[in-house]
Amino acid sequence: MTRHQGKNSASAPAVPDEGAAQRALETQLSWDDPEQEPGKPCPCGSTAGLHDETCDCEDGAVLIHTMRLPGSTEDVTVWEDTFACTHGCSEFTEKVTLPDAPWGVRERAVDRRGVPYEQIRVFPGIQHMQEALLPGSDVA
Repeated sequence: MTRHQGKNSASAPAVPDEGAAQRALETQLSWDDPEQEPGKPCPCGSTAGLHDETCDCEDGAVLIHTMRLPGSTEDVTVWEDTFACTHGCSEFTEKVTLPDAPWGVRERAVDRRGVPYEQIRVFPGIQHMQEALLPGSDVA
């Protein structure tokens, strides 16, 4: 896991909206404890969807929201949420679009030959598991 800083730029460009970067960090890192307790409010702020749904593997088993990572290499508003059974029988992911909490910004840049290109810059501190696939990550 790494942070995308943008390649071949003399200095990393400033985040256009520090509030957006802070919202992204809060969106990804809102879990104080990776083991959310069933029946308690989810750290992500949502009570809809799969939160606390029962799992059919055992009596008392429920699905809890355990992680959130950027979920796209093209759309900065798509996140991927991981849900797990409290009894360990299953784990899966679901994509969620959060337009008010993008994990990065799409921007124009210029390579060392002066050719313009588009890149996605991940906000500082955000972990993106597919960073090498982001637009602009292969520009030399």
